[in-house]
Amino acid sequence: MIENIAIPEILKKEIGNDEILFFVKAKKEQPIKHCISVMGFGLFWMSFISLLFSVFDNSSSYTFIIFYSFFILPGLLCFILGFLGLFKSGGYFIGTHNRMVCYTWGKVDSHLWTNFSSKIISFGSKDHGNLVFELKTGVEIVRKNKTIFSPTKINIGDIIYASEIEQYCRERIMENSMK
Repeated sequence: MIENIAIPEILKKEIGNDEILFFVKAKKEQPIKHCISVMGFGLFWMSFISLLFSVFDNSSSYTFIIFYSFFILPGLLCFILGFLGLFKSGGYFIGTHNRMVCYTWGKVDSHLWTNFSSKIISFGSKDHGNLVFELKTGVEIVRKNKTIFSPTKINIGDIIYASEIEQYCRERIMENSMK
């Protein structure tokens, strides 16, 4: 489960003498279906706003155009971000006995297996797929006087050995949750 590519020096320093049990380079930062979902929402938003504005006002005044542009902008931004996400390359991920080390866009994050929840989302084929891990940390969002916990997620998009890495991570998470 160790890809035949060079480990960046910054990662070598981070892991020190820990034994590497898996090492992969994700081809994508986000799974493609997430990017397509964001693009779809952007298209839906722009279509809905366009339909709404065409029903109420068919004016070509500057104030109408500025007002329309203000409401259509969130949909356009969603579509652009989703589209750019299709081309954004992923990072490096190393699994050791104690932790997972992530290196993406010049930033190194190290997460102990005890920080992971048991929820892992996996999709794709047996040998090539995507993994989404949830951490026990995150942010609390208040909606309609209810506090909702939104966990931090680690996305590993488009990797080889996905099912083997998922199985290994599940074992590590379970072992460390028992301690």
